[in-house]
Amino acid sequence: MIYLYWYLGIGVAVFVVVVGSHWLRTKNGKLAGGLLYAAYPARTKLWDRFLSNVAVPVLAAVAVVIGWPIAVYLGCIELFSKKREPARQRERKFTVERRHLQERLTVPQIEIREMITDPLDAVPDLPFGHLNPAWQTFIRGLRADDELWSFSALWQKTWGKNNQIKAGYVLLRGGIPTTHFLTMSKETEDESAS
Repeated sequence: MIYLYWYLGIGVAVFVVVVGSHWLRTKNGKLAGGLLYAAYPARTKLWDRFLSNVAVPVLAAVAVVIGWPIAVYLGCIELFSKKREPARQRERKFTVERRHLQERLTVPQIEIREMITDPLDAVPDLPFGHLNPAWQTFIRGLRADDELWSFSALWQKTWGKNNQIKAGYVLLRGGIPTTHFLTMSKETEDESAS
């Protein structure tokens, strides 16, 4: 019987540590109440308030006190796996390279190509639709010797994962790609998985 008391005592201690660490990590010391209310905000009935304010916290406490070895085991796995995990490579920032260039275009050619015509009038009948102000900002600083090119690129945000197809228009100044206007960014299947 003494082992049961020790087991439950350790469970209570683990529960206090878990709740205390969560309380210290959250702002203003609020526990999971915000998440519970976000999941089900209409708590007008007494039964709903009883379930969310009494039953769920008591059941969670009992589960931690009884199943504390599982919580400790999972916590150790998480702690030690982070130490063994190599430092993640920094995510590369997308830049347009000369090999991505497709076709040299003028502003009127691009605006004709990207004209939006919506029969329901949900999108303005302008080049790029709702993104027209961003397009106007992009072309505002064009100089006489600047060039606009369309581009398409297969991009990997991190090495070997998260392949994306990116397309749009890029400003070449002095033959060097500078800023770009992205019109498409689409995830692709990971080719290493197949």
